[in-house]
Amino acid sequence: MPKLILIEGLRKYEGISEVDALSNALQLMKKSCDGRRARHLKIIPHRAKNKKDFIRWLQKETDFLHISAHGERENGITTLKITQRSKITPDQIKKLTINARVVFVNACQQAHDDMANAFLTAGKPKIQYYIAPKVDVPFDEAFIVALLFYKKAFIEKRKRLSYALKYVYKLKDIRTNYWYWESP
Repeated sequence: MPKLILIEGLRKYEGISEVDALSNALQLMKKSCDGRRARHLKIIPHRAKNKKDFIRWLQKETDFLHISAHGERENGITTLKITQRSKITPDQIKKLTINARVVFVNACQQAHDDMANAFLTAGKPKIQYYIAPKVDVPFDEAFIVALLFYKKAFIEKRKRLSYALKYVYKLKDIRTNYWYWESP
């Protein structure tokens, strides 16, 4: 049974939970589309209480790991802001054991080699894909990209996840540039 863990760190400035919105929309899609295709998809939303809780959830066994947080890049280092007072760096991520096949980080400026390589290193040999935006991304666009990506990946069961992302890029109103790394 495929499993999708949705972890929310620092909520978006809009006061809306991306994790709750994604979870609800995907549950609705499971029911309204041909439910036989996705009925076995298990969706687990979680709001991180603190950095320790966030790290614990990063290491849970899953097929897809979705991280909703804030991101920034300062002095050539990419960081994820996960609570008001804490963040996580690529060096900290490398030391973890990530048990996901796909990591989708929906936070600004996370598609840089340092963060991608940290997740791929922490997830060897399991992680096959790392997906994230290279630049700042508006909340509504981040939500739509993630929702349509998961719709293609789970509901329509695309064999190659790059096709699911390419589908999103073909939409006229999507301007954000998401990148993905594939494990060798």
